[in-house]
Amino acid sequence: MTTAKIFLASAATAAITLGSATTCASETLRLVTNWATTSYSVARTLQFVEEFNASEAAKAADIRIVHAGGPEVTPATEQLTAVRNGVFDMMFGAAGYYVGDVPESYALYGTSVTPMEARERGAIDLFDKIYSEKANTRILGWVAAGIGYHIWLRDEPELDEEGLPKLDGVKIRSSGFYNAWLENYGANTVSVPAPDIYTSLQRGVVDGAAWPGLGITDYGFEEFIGYRIDPPVWQFDNFLWVNQDRWNSLTDAQRTALSDAVRDYEPVAYEYYADLAAEERAEVAAAGVESFRLSPEAEAAFVAHAQSLQWEQVKARAPENYEALRAVLPPSG
Repeated sequence: MTTAKIFLASAATAAITLGSATTCASETLRLVTNWATTSYSVARTLQFVEEFNASEAAKAADIRIVHAGGPEVTPATEQLTAVRNGVFDMMFGAAGYYVGDVPESYALYGTSVTPMEARERGAIDLFDKIYSEKANTRILGWVAAGIGYHIWLRDEPELDEEGLPKLDGVKIRSSGFYNAWLENYGANTVSVPAPDIYTSLQRGVVDGAAWPGLGITDYGFEEFIGYRIDPPVWQFDNFLWVNQDRWNSLTDAQRTALSDAVRDYEPVAYEYYADLAAEERAEVAAAGVESFRLSPEAEAAFVAHAQSLQWEQVKARAPENYEALRAVLPPSG
């Protein structure tokens, strides 16, 4: 685990302790998170919570946030329903978990724009409207993005005549999210839960894994990886949501304090994840993992194909918002 992750895990514990030990303000929002406090993303989010609670704006508006728990209190895939029904007031997590309810969230993977650009282009407002209509929630912000997904391999990949990965017969750890992407290059996809990737590589059950550019060292499977195909595709999709009825019950000052804090946090979070990913890239490189680069033309095709898969989902499952989303979250190139 990186130094930053260890620090943030400690900070998360401190934030929870502070939240439980402090007398509640007039408005206390209960936050649920998709993952446990040991997750670097939750730890950083709880650091934001601590900073928000200590801010003059929050104190003046008489509002604070407390962490109600993670998947141990409600499974991650059920948390949007819990927030929609008012069991919790806020949620931090992956929009991709809820594409069954809000398939427009596939669009987040179909673009390379930053959260700040997305906000300027009106994408956050559009998602706010969509989630309001479909899930009784509001979007406060896109607070984890920019980190893409890779194909990690034990052996150097072959390339086809177009310079794209040729993975015929290569067994790749996957999940439903990755299957169509991997199968396009001939890979045999194998469903393996994240905690079992290490032993699956160790025993030769798989020859590689589809995985983001963060979290490799948490599971230690860089020990069995020789190559990471670059560039990455897609990007993290983590939002902060708030229950719409709860939002409506807040005063103007409280809504302003919360929305301004999240807006200001977006670039801070973006830089944090970029720095953390760079730190981890150095760690996996030191462990012997090499970056396998495609040609510029192949890179463009590689990214375009991955993004097109996500836009196909939006068009098929949410055609009424397809054009509006493409306008504010344009694909790369």
